[in-house]
Amino acid sequence: MVDVEKALPGYSTFDASELDLLEGTADWGSARWEEEYQKTQERLRAFLGARDPFVVLARTAARYIVESSKLNIPNRLEQSEVEIVQALLLLNGSIPKSVPTSPENFVRFWPLVSRNIHAFSRKQRVVPEKSEAGDFVSRRARTQTLYYRNLFTRPDCERTLLGILTRFDGPSQQNLGYRISELFQAMVRIVDIVLERLLAFGLQQQTLRASTSHIEVVAAINFFRSAYPLAEKVWRDRTDEFVEIERLRYAGFQMSELAFPWAFTLTADKLNSEFPREIVEALYRLSLKPGDLSSFDPQHIYLNNPIWRKPYVRRGDDLFVALPQLIFSFPFAIIEEMIDGRRDLEVAYENARAEYLEEAVVHLVGSAIPSARVYRSVMWDDPKTGQAWENDVLVAVGNFIFVFEAKSGRINEVARRGGELSLVRNFRELFVEPGIQGWRLQNYLDEHQRLAVLRSKADGSLVDLGLDRPKVVFRFSVCMEHFASLTSAKHYFMELGLVTNDTAWAPVLSLGELQMICRYLDSEVSLIHYLTRRATLEELLNFEGDEQDLLSLYLTNGLCLDASALEGRRVMFHNADSLVRRNKVPRINRREFEIHGVQLSPLWSALVRELYRDDGQRHRFDIINVVLNQLPPALAEFERRVRRFKRGEPHGGEDLLMTRFVVGKKVFVLALYLAKKMPDAGDWKEKGRGIVGMFHEGNEMVECAAFIFLRRSKEATFDGVSFYRYGFRPEPEDASKPTQ
Repeated sequence: MVDVEKALPGYSTFDASELDLLEGTADWGSARWEEEYQKTQERLRAFLGARDPFVVLARTAARYIVESSKLNIPNRLEQSEVEIVQALLLLNGSIPKSVPTSPENFVRFWPLVSRNIHAFSRKQRVVPEKSEAGDFVSRRARTQTLYYRNLFTRPDCERTLLGILTRFDGPSQQNLGYRISELFQAMVRIVDIVLERLLAFGLQQQTLRASTSHIEVVAAINFFRSAYPLAEKVWRDRTDEFVEIERLRYAGFQMSELAFPWAFTLTADKLNSEFPREIVEALYRLSLKPGDLSSFDPQHIYLNNPIWRKPYVRRGDDLFVALPQLIFSFPFAIIEEMIDGRRDLEVAYENARAEYLEEAVVHLVGSAIPSARVYRSVMWDDPKTGQAWENDVLVAVGNFIFVFEAKSGRINEVARRGGELSLVRNFRELFVEPGIQGWRLQNYLDEHQRLAVLRSKADGSLVDLGLDRPKVVFRFSVCMEHFASLTSAKHYFMELGLVTNDTAWAPVLSLGELQMICRYLDSEVSLIHYLTRRATLEELLNFEGDEQDLLSLYLTNGLCLDASALEGRRVMFHNADSLVRRNKVPRINRREFEIHGVQLSPLWSALVRELYRDDGQRHRFDIINVVLNQLPPALAEFERRVRRFKRGEPHGGEDLLMTRFVVGKKVFVLALYLAKKMPDAGDWKEKGRGIVGMFHEGNEMVECAAFIFLRRSKEATFDGVSFYRYGFRPEPEDASKPTQ
């Protein structure tokens, strides 16, 4: 086993060699990729121009939808590939040909789409005036724009969009003639209609594959013949030519592949029966006809695809909906298309985004951590400068304070296409500033402690954070949209020169990612532990991955990582998020005890459970965190020695057991005192301070939980516990002015 695999329990390394699709291209430069891009796009456009393009798009979309519901399918279609096919269809202004496509041609067509996108992403030339780091981050931004989809799960997307849109239904009714939330609900209904039609289509195909009834097979064949004109044209009343039912079924199934457009077509009658006329007209405005993009630069469909804003294809008065899920992939872009140029609605929309995001964070975290006190819009004054500062959401639980800065702003379209200046500006405003805001509060509380004064912006009332005891602050930025793996990792910000190792930093979570975390970590004790560790993860791990990868990492090994073995390495996660791609219905009562991710032996599981239920223990979450932040083998060994001690076996004078786990500049120390009788309170306190002193060096913070285990005890777990925290985190460099 290699060192990296030992450092990341539950993971294995793999050979990140070239894709089979790109074999032999390792030494290609941008000029060669430009040539490949032009050649593959010409072939794709010729392919669509020589056949019925709606059959090609429908069959491609059907394959994608089937594969997207399954895990670990090799060479699976990407949604971006289906999007490119739809855009290429819209680029063609000529009348579509009624020519079928054979299965063998599809087998050649799909890899060609993938290769074309790869060629586009690799043909980008280095811009001379860009820094090497800036060029690298720009390329990563373009890759994210090319491939990353779905900020939310479908239920979370529906909840979020309706939460935003219903806030300006009144102005939209006045300006547009309909409630914009009703338009979104209509688009969601279209998703269900298409899926229902796909299911009906699939059931008919299943009949062709399995039925032994001649009548049933003929009925299924007649269904497909009537579903789409090309299917009828190909069949030409050949039912009686197939005497054997197996041959009839096989021929019928081949013909059925040409009828897929039926599943994705909503006729004018269907639209008018489902939706009010003004909503139907709005849906038409969100559509494009073949040829509408004939003057559009084909190179722009990869990073600025018009179908991201207008997802439907119009055929007469019918809508062709090959990608109904675009409403969940690009919900904000689609809504913004409808209000573009209407300043009153744009302002109402921006305000609604900001208000909803803060309220959503308050509700989400408050529900997921019921033991916490949650405050919105907390104000405080810096006595040094007289400056008044505000933090969006404060969550106080035990001696932890979680600061969530809500950033509802949009990522600039130029930034999505890799524009370095726009990337720097967006990154600073949306993803760097929240860390600075959180650090200001941390520094204020550290310096003033119980004299610190915080108040609610709403009514000026005092906010009681229990500052009679030192608090530890953990900072997060929560945004509506970001670049996933690009903005999840601090090193990209460092490469742009926005931050250094010592600059204030807060991990960036989208609202959808925070919803995911709260869904999978459905006990507050595990969620609290995850948040404390996620806030400092990059002090242990230099990674390239998104929040799904990191949550899966936690669920796999509780983030018990060997930082020394990972030093100097950057870990890239590949297909490592399957644990959070499964459906999860979270428990209603988050106070039900369960530990996710961290592996505890029986004694320590019982001990943590007992601590969690002890509301009178003011350091219960501090102590639990120290235990959860130890290596499982060390805890198992401690349990073994405690049990031997309680059985009366001699411990050879080793009455004090200690272990530690280091996270950056924080040291978590766990100490066990094996005693025949309860020590004097004063002596025990001094012993605890001595233990902390053994591990405190320089500017490190030490958190120590010290347990007493008596040989003859009436307690099932421990007989006493103390907690010690020593040292404060150093103030970051020039926190108010990040490195340029």
